[in-house]
Amino acid sequence: MIYSGVKISGMFQCVSHPTFGIVLLGGLNNERERLPYHDSAGVCYSLKDRESVARTTLYITDEPKESTLNGEIIDSSDTRSPFKMIEPYREEILKKFNGNYISVVSENENIISGSSDAGAAALGKCIQSALGVIDLENLEQNMRKVSESAGRSFFGGLTVTTGIEKPVTRQLLPEEAFAEFTVISAVFPHKRKPSDLIHFNQPRSEYYPTRIENANRNVETLKELSNGKDMKAIWELAMRDTDDYHYLNSLVDVEIVTEQMKALMDDIKDRRANKWMSYIVTGGNSVFVITEIKNVEFARSVIEPHTKDMRELKIAGPARLL
Repeated sequence: MIYSGVKISGMFQCVSHPTFGIVLLGGLNNERERLPYHDSAGVCYSLKDRESVARTTLYITDEPKESTLNGEIIDSSDTRSPFKMIEPYREEILKKFNGNYISVVSENENIISGSSDAGAAALGKCIQSALGVIDLENLEQNMRKVSESAGRSFFGGLTVTTGIEKPVTRQLLPEEAFAEFTVISAVFPHKRKPSDLIHFNQPRSEYYPTRIENANRNVETLKELSNGKDMKAIWELAMRDTDDYHYLNSLVDVEIVTEQMKALMDDIKDRRANKWMSYIVTGGNSVFVITEIKNVEFARSVIEPHTKDMRELKIAGPARLL
């Protein structure tokens, strides 16, 4: 096969959905390997009316081919470059496909936040597809070099990531379990803060050991709730975890929740006795408002005075080969 003048001996295209947290991760004890101090959990999402994905293609070629992310050439020296993730598999892939070079082209489509999770997971799926049988736990450790939450995107649905020295992600519930719920991303106009700002600052607080205990306990509770498929309780736990997480951020002067976002969160607390709602705020500029599908219009009416930029989401499945 010839593509853009380059002979291709192998090509794999995969897509993966972005994520947001349920039990939020803050603090890394190894910057290069991006290892956590505590357990965490999250879900994959997509826009309700169209797919939100990272679309990633891995090429095995005879001659060099540029690697790009959203049209920009990838800097292979970057500490979170996808080439760091490919390196352990490079020799095996080249040998299997009788090639000389590996390149990657990745594009984000309709992603609000969590693009690095999706991109790393899509590339991981390309590697798995190229090699067939592969140790998924080792693959996850390599995906972490690009994004510490990539396992969520890889496995889809609701997942937990447990363990410190070698974190492992597993799915608790598939996307179908969330069919009666919808998530509205209420977007605010300020710029999102870099996740590493949170990871660097949270461990400096005297409250951080308490946060570790709370997060680990919340993950264990989440497992129990998932076994019983107590869906509302899962979203309630997420709201409590959000409040604890951002209390810690406030102690280390990392402002994620602005006054405008807090006003919406307070409004949800005041009005959810009428029709059930919950919320999650991660490290970005969105308040994720969760409600039952039958109450979507009520939730939108609560959000609208605070922001008119609303995007309806659904929980999504695992990374897949196209």
